[in-house]
Amino acid sequence: TYGAAAAFSFYGNKNMTTAEGGAVIARDAQLRETIRQARGHGMTSGTHQRLNSRTPQYDVTMLGFNYRMDELRAAIGLVQLQNLQEWNEIRRILVVLYRRLIADYCSAVTVPFGKPRTSAYHIMPVLLPHDVDRQTVIDHLRTKGIQTTIHYTPVHQMTLYRQMFTEIHLPKTEDFAQRELTIPLHPQITASAIESVVVALATAIESSGRAGAAA
Repeated sequence: TYGAAAAFSFYGNKNMTTAEGGAVIARDAQLRETIRQARGHGMTSGTHQRLNSRTPQYDVTMLGFNYRMDELRAAIGLVQLQNLQEWNEIRRILVVLYRRLIADYCSAVTVPFGKPRTSAYHIMPVLLPHDVDRQTVIDHLRTKGIQTTIHYTPVHQMTLYRQMFTEIHLPKTEDFAQRELTIPLHPQITASAIESVVVALATAIESSGRAGAAA
């Protein structure tokens, strides 16, 4: 991590999963201990520590919550972790294929981050042209059995934050968010399925363009 700490989600759609939960890494030992205490109701010792100590006593010295991962989820995560590097490499290869096919079939679509860089390739975002209606594309892909989603609605446009920070305007962020579409990516997707997605995407964009011109 570039910062003092980094958080990782293990939700079901992440590169590795424990169904729910996550992990935090930190450089500073004191910060790690604070995080451990906060995840367990702010208690100064955990069950295993008390089991191995001479006293069952504990104290609560900070506000905490029950954020502890149970052992069943941790066991799933340990197995997933063994495969993570291989799965990430598969994702990288699939993204290269996506880039090539998108350039061949629908070059008006932009794949963000063109320069080589280290990435976990968690999702496959594409940026639609300005003259294409995103909902029309989503609807067309759905008729082909292709699920899409959007990553992400800008935080400053969420109701809570919009009410708290009324003067924030981020035009580049908003333009990106209005045109972004996430298409399927996971280690089990096949090359033929990826080609089908891209062909359907190209058809949807062409249809949307014709509809816009007619209007």
